[in-house]
Parts: sequence; C-alpha cells; structure tokens
Amino acid sequence: TIEFPAGLIDDGETPEEAALRELREETGYVGERCRVVPQVSPQVCMSPGLTDESVHVVVVEVDLNNPYNHGTPKPNLDDGEHVTVKRVELNAGLKEVLEKADGNMPIM
Repeated sequence: TIEFPAGLIDDGETPEEAALRELREETGYVGERCRVVPQVSPQVCMSPGLTDESVHVVVVEVDLNNPYNHGTPKPNLDDGEHVTVKRVELNAGLKEVLEKADGNMPIM
C-alpha cells in the first residue's frame, strides 16, 4: 500500500501532537510546530455504517534545512512495521498516488 504517516491519538494527546509523533516514528522526519501551525481537519468518519473509526487529517511542514531532517532520517518503527520512505513534493506526490499507484492501493 501507499500511505501517509498515520496512527492512533494517545490519551492526553492532540491530533497535532499525534501527527508530529507518527511522522517522526514512521519516517524519521521532524515536523514543524513553531514556525507553521499544523492545519487540522474536523473529525471525519471514514466508513459510516461499518465502523466507528474517525480521523483527523493534519498537514504539517517539514523543514528540510532542520539538522534533524538532513540526509536520510531513520524511522523508529514498532515490531512488525515495515515502511519504505519516499520523499516527494506534495502536489507531484498526490498526483502519483492517484494516477500511478503501480498496483499499490493508496490509503489516505
């Protein structure tokens, strides 16, 4: 599958904090919270009638000049997680996911 970083919101955590944590854990990249306020969607129901799952979409900025983001950052994956990080420009990446999934199922 082709996926954006995602995960559960821990107790006492905001959607913004969870998004920044999951980004760091799954990609190794450190997102910004000081210079740019993360944009958070309202709570969205993904499969009404099938599950009570809901999500927030959070858009954060990754400053590639931040020393933590130089080179190839190392993810901090949980046991059983297998992730290949592919860094792309946002618009080109979305277009690629939607038009050229190469047999992979995009999950957004």
